[in-house]
Amino acid sequence: MDIKEAWRFAGNNYTNKNGLDTADMETFKKDPIASLARESCQNSIDAKEDGKNKVILEFETFELNREDIPGYDRLRAEIENCREYKKNNKKEYDQLNNMCKAINKDVITCLRISDFNTTGLYGEKFDLLTKSSGLTDKVGTTGGSKGIGKYASFVASSFNTVFYSTYAKDEKKQFLGISKLCSAPKPYTDELTMGIGYYGVNKKNEPIERQLNLDKNFSRNTYGTDLFIIGFKAENNWKQHILSMLLDSFLVAVYYNELEIRIGDIVVNKESLKEIIEKNELIIKPLRKSIVSQYILISEVEGVYTKEIDILEYGKVKVFAKSFGKEESEVATNNCTMIRYPYMKIKVFPNISTLPCSAMCIIQDNALNGLLKDIENPQHTDWEPNRKEEGALRAEIRNIIQNLRSSIIDFVVEVLSTSETEKLDIEGAGDYLPESDSDGPNQDSGEQANLAIKDNPVIIKKIKNKKFDKNPIMESQDLEGIAPDIGEHNEDGDDSPVPSGINNGGEGEPHESDDRQGSSEEGDKDIIKHIALTDMKKIFFVSDKNNGEYVISIDSNYNESDCELEMYYFDDADNQYTVNIESCIVNGQESEINNGRPVKFKILPGKTKIILKTDLRDYYRCEVKLYANR
Repeated sequence: MDIKEAWRFAGNNYTNKNGLDTADMETFKKDPIASLARESCQNSIDAKEDGKNKVILEFETFELNREDIPGYDRLRAEIENCREYKKNNKKEYDQLNNMCKAINKDVITCLRISDFNTTGLYGEKFDLLTKSSGLTDKVGTTGGSKGIGKYASFVASSFNTVFYSTYAKDEKKQFLGISKLCSAPKPYTDELTMGIGYYGVNKKNEPIERQLNLDKNFSRNTYGTDLFIIGFKAENNWKQHILSMLLDSFLVAVYYNELEIRIGDIVVNKESLKEIIEKNELIIKPLRKSIVSQYILISEVEGVYTKEIDILEYGKVKVFAKSFGKEESEVATNNCTMIRYPYMKIKVFPNISTLPCSAMCIIQDNALNGLLKDIENPQHTDWEPNRKEEGALRAEIRNIIQNLRSSIIDFVVEVLSTSETEKLDIEGAGDYLPESDSDGPNQDSGEQANLAIKDNPVIIKKIKNKKFDKNPIMESQDLEGIAPDIGEHNEDGDDSPVPSGINNGGEGEPHESDDRQGSSEEGDKDIIKHIALTDMKKIFFVSDKNNGEYVISIDSNYNESDCELEMYYFDDADNQYTVNIESCIVNGQESEINNGRPVKFKILPGKTKIILKTDLRDYYRCEVKLYANR
């Protein structure tokens, strides 16, 4: 038997020919560093050793003389063989030519990824990792289960070559090298290779039974696995890139003390997490808002609300939400980050509100976790119900995801409508109320309005209005309830204005200026007027633009009865149109609708939440008016 340690590139037995850009490699080419970070971390977390507090994951670069790469001469010869075979295919030839340049350098940069407090790759795990595609032994609620995440490491190598070395809990030590190239002529035959080579022993390509240590500054004496990426594609900011991706994907695991990350001299654990996040130079800009927002939510600082939501028989999720004031709105994502056990970010539900806010949902170790894990894409960045073959199950999963999203949005709306924050930052669609009684901020000035919540709501539109074929409302003096008559001052002018007209204990003629007025039975009290309510704080925002749903949060010091509500929107020419309100719920009670406006509802002292369903289906500059009898 040939037991020599060497690179072997098996023949394809005259069957399929493989190129460089196979589907499993293409999956991770969009962002190789990000894919490498996520896949390495989830694999290590899945292998956590029982009884250990947390998994430690270490990333370290090192320099390697090319002759120190195991089987260097044979590996270089095979890359050159592939290049020669692909000389008529410009795309693959150029890629292989770059590989030849990389492997011919005197000193080659490599990356070591090591985990600690893990079991190592014992039993069939080593074989599944190194010699399978689409196969896995991961079950339940582990981080990964597709069996192709390993290919992220090959994409990060400048010549698609990695070495795996492990010291497993069964006391077995072994390593194996793998190079993913393309089919090329097999020497001394008329056969092509399969395009993948192994550095091992004998024709079975079995692993070598000892640890491999290519990094001279490192040694292992505890269980765990080391991955050596040969010819690491090290960008200038690779540390920040890996750190940012790991924090964005596994911040909750770090906060819960399930994970510690070491990247060169950077150590991230629960104790150092806040300090690391506050260093702008360590976090890449595109991920900073998401990372900071997640930390604020998981640390449950003041203003963070939490709620457990029961998803049918599949289990509970915990939702965190926070509204942000003007000073903090720059970290608001307006998304809900979806995280599943073992505390790995999968995706976001976008656009959960137009007000500055952030939310996060954690799915614990339960049936829902397992169900959603099964429909994740290979990168673990989305849920795809079509991965289930059974039509009924696909439909059920879609409903579960939709119900989950709706429940989260309902909770966020509840948080926003009950928040004590009185100053909000105009951002996005900007559905806020100005402090003054004017029609809103000067949109031509380019400046934001004073944002204290005071009077009539105005939506600051940043999306061009669609023009609907609707009749504009009449002038206010001709529209009942729009311009209430408050009467005349008496000559003394000392008291508040009172209506003029007849007040004969209910026997006189109605007051001439407003047929919505009333008169007292005793005949000695002021006439009850239907007037606009301007002395209360209000927040008005879109909760679901696709379904035309809006929420108004009111903070009143008074009891108001027999209230009415009118809503308008404006086109680009500032023409005003009535909005047809289809339904209205005030503090959980459905209000009567009369000619497209809610009537006869009450506003009580304290917080009042009004949910409107309208016929609008986009963002508009809007105005809402409230009236009550006084």
